Amino acid sequence: MKPLELEEKTEIKLRYATALHKAFKASGLKSFRKIASLAGMEPSHIQRIATGKNDVTLTTNVAISKALGISYGEFAQYYDEVTPGDIKEFVEYLEAQKKGTSKAKKA
Repeated sequence: MKPLELEEKTEIKLRYATALHKAFKASGLKSFRKIASLAGMEPSHIQRIATGKNDVTLTTNVAISKALGISYGEFAQYYDEVTPGDIKEFVEYLEAQKKGTSKAKKA
C-alpha cells in the first residue's frame, strides 16, 4: 500500500472535521470550548481539529468521543456517513464563519 498523498490527507481531515461538526451539533453542547474542556485539550487545539487543519491520534479521537458523550465507534460512524453534500455544507459554514455572517452563527 502506498503512502497517502497530501491531497488525500487533506480530504480525510476535512471529512473528519465535517463529522466532528455533525456530532457536535447532535451532542447538545454549546461550544467547542466545552468539548476541549471535557476532553482535556486546549481550545485552540480542538479548533484546529474542527476546521480540518490538524490530524488526530487515537487517544485524541477517544477523548473527543467521550467529550461528545458517545463511543469511539459512534463517532467513527459519523465519519463513515459523511456525504459530499455534508462536506459542501460544512465548507460553506466555514467560509461564512470567516466572514462573520449570521449564517455561520446559525449553523
